[in-house]
Amino acid sequence: MAGSITVTYGSTSVVLTQFSGDDLPSSTLGQANLEFSQIGLGYATGPAKTQRKIWAIAAFVDASQIVQLNTIFEAWDTARSTSLNTATVSITDNLLNQATGNSSIPSVTTNAFFTTPPQYSKVGGSNNEIFLASFGLTEV
Repeated sequence: MAGSITVTYGSTSVVLTQFSGDDLPSSTLGQANLEFSQIGLGYATGPAKTQRKIWAIAAFVDASQIVQLNTIFEAWDTARSTSLNTATVSITDNLLNQATGNSSIPSVTTNAFFTTPPQYSKVGGSNNEIFLASFGLTEV
């Protein structure tokens, strides 16, 4: 899959391009429902604002990307723990437009918070410096 997801906090960014599977890591949290009135007219129910996106990311990274991702998470977590309003990261999701080569599909750029912290596991043998990073983000 071609494309990228960029996570930024302050002046630190990490660009993820090598995902562990073919599934897109983004989806929509919750759902709107179609209900029907007593006379059969359809109407939508659900949240009063647009539904938020979530990202369940599993990406192959190297050691420098781990450092960047840890820097982002630790700065975000410090801001969150001190109740600052800056406790959101910026996420730019270019997967769909870059993967299809269709520039008319817009990128998604929004603010999010970590719902699961980054976790890492080594991929392959002892000389391999590739890791699998997994974490979750939820749009605010």
